[in-house]
Amino acid sequence: MIVRRLVVGAAVAVGLVLVTAGPAAAHATLEATSPADGAHLDQAPNSVSLTFSEDVSASLGSVRVFDTQRQRVDNGDVVARDNTVTVGMNQVGDGGYIVTWRVISADSHPVNGAFTFTVGAGTAASSGVVSSLLNSGSDRKWEQAGNIARGIGYAGTFIAAGGAIFLAVVLDDRPDRHWLAKVVLWAAIVGAIGVLVQLPISAALATGLGLGSITHEGVLADVLADGVGAQTVVVLLGLAVATTAVLWKKRTTPTRVAAVVGGCAAAVGFAFAGHTTITTPRWLVYTSDVVHVLAAAVWFGGIVFLFLFLRRQRRSAGDAVDAGGVVARFSRLAAFAIIAVGIAGGILAYEEIRALSALTSTTYGQIVLVKLGVVAVIAAVAAYNRYRLVPAISRAEARGRNAWSHLLSTVRIEMIGMVVVLGLTAVLVNQVPASTAAGIGTIYSQTKPIGKDTVNLVVDPNRAGHNSIHMYFLDDTGRIAEVSGGVTLEIRFPASDIGPLTRTPFVAGPGHYQLDTDDLSSPGQWTITVRAQFSKFEAPTATFDVKVNP
Repeated sequence: MIVRRLVVGAAVAVGLVLVTAGPAAAHATLEATSPADGAHLDQAPNSVSLTFSEDVSASLGSVRVFDTQRQRVDNGDVVARDNTVTVGMNQVGDGGYIVTWRVISADSHPVNGAFTFTVGAGTAASSGVVSSLLNSGSDRKWEQAGNIARGIGYAGTFIAAGGAIFLAVVLDDRPDRHWLAKVVLWAAIVGAIGVLVQLPISAALATGLGLGSITHEGVLADVLADGVGAQTVVVLLGLAVATTAVLWKKRTTPTRVAAVVGGCAAAVGFAFAGHTTITTPRWLVYTSDVVHVLAAAVWFGGIVFLFLFLRRQRRSAGDAVDAGGVVARFSRLAAFAIIAVGIAGGILAYEEIRALSALTSTTYGQIVLVKLGVVAVIAAVAAYNRYRLVPAISRAEARGRNAWSHLLSTVRIEMIGMVVVLGLTAVLVNQVPASTAAGIGTIYSQTKPIGKDTVNLVVDPNRAGHNSIHMYFLDDTGRIAEVSGGVTLEIRFPASDIGPLTRTPFVAGPGHYQLDTDDLSSPGQWTITVRAQFSKFEAPTATFDVKVNP
């Protein structure tokens, strides 16, 4: 019973971290549309196109165009080439039109949104019509469900994979290992459920048609594209091999090898999909990701199994010196894992962050800082175990309750810390990489809270000189938020003591404001403060640090 509670509890803990992390941040960001959002055209366009920050697929979702009566006016001919999606238009007259879109990022994450344009003497679409067509309220529900499933999948798989390797390498043929083999089975079941449940949830997010869409023709195949299918198969196969090997009654060299290979495959499977598969240089980033997830699984799963082993040994009045020997063997394995996590994690962090400003000004970078702090504490505790506590116990300087208390306390701290690290890592999977969010070498796009709502600030092309600054206001469900009293900007360049320059953007569409300006005249770190007058008594602000490229 204790074992089941521990496995499920670790998964739930990670899931809770993910649920409370807020709305998912899309990895593919919309950089431009034709017509532009809020544009007023003399004649209706023949087609509508959207350009994203990375390659996208529209096979699951689509791009649809509606009039103000919520009737479709596109011809359904959607073409996706690289990072641009285009849909043809039927012949239409004057009026307001709404474009809704759902696409899949190259890193397998579904994203969606809407924009508007007006033709001739027509009236622009109201925010109510746009919100009803976007219908993103249900997306938040599925995002939360996906967060929980992802947390369960990570925690269960890492405990099972690391546990199988722990049994094969650390405990080996000890007679008291058989009950721990059952923990691998329970963890593998939990991990497999988490991985499989993500598939219908991804279908619901990608199509907007709920869980049942996974049964529609071609949907499952599209969900499994872009590495998700390979990830699912490798993780499940690795869990099956590792579990079978550790439960095999006769312990042989082949079963130990199978346990290690299966555990490694289950952990490495998670590297088959995600933004690291499209980050350049791909060979370096992908190799680092493989090493990172494998080392993390060995470390995390091993810590959980070490704690379970020590707890049972203490309750059965086992020898603390003997238990210290097990800690010492695991410490040697964990030392390699810690070094691997540090090196691989450092490479991944650099490739995804690129600049100190992106580390401190983006959600991705801030989570990385917190994660590094927690890892540093865990590493310090692990070093204490390896170089101080275990040698002391081996020299018989600490026995009885005092020795057990030290062992259990330090291992418990490591285990709790690893649960936190795993949760933070899972959150990073759903965040825009810091370099992209901070606009390092590309268009700047960052979302921050402003009062009870959020504002997405986009600076295009984010180079010194003329830029278009866009602001998109959304409520907590992802729908357009009304700003009744208007918006103002304060622009500063601290390095040259420029500003604040107060500017008033124009209304470009429902919840969308735009400023075309030459103010960002020099490369470097600029500060843009958005002030939104939601009511007579409510004018919250959001401040963005924008690194303008040369």
